[in-house]
Amino acid sequence: DALRSALGDVVARHESLRTVFPEAEGVPCQQVLAPEAAVPRLTVTPTTEDKLQDVLTSAARHPFDLASEPPLRASLFELSGREYVLLLVVHHIAGDGWSLGPLA
Repeated sequence: DALRSALGDVVARHESLRTVFPEAEGVPCQQVLAPEAAVPRLTVTPTTEDKLQDVLTSAARHPFDLASEPPLRASLFELSGREYVLLLVVHHIAGDGWSLGPLA
């Protein structure tokens, strides 16, 4: 719950993380979602150390549908009952290497 709340706080503060780009009359437009509508679903997936790199790569390569999906995804991989790996994937439309520095 604390992680979901923290993600919600970040999304609420940064419009770029809750912006979608639907088409209106064939032309892409920008639509900023309400903070509560754009909180990333946090999926929790059990995995092992041996499979971790593959599941991270697979999750990171999943394409965004920017017409309907905010440009931030969060996945939590459970290695054990006490060890987790958090993957945040941000589309380049919302952040680049410079802007993501504080998250590293």
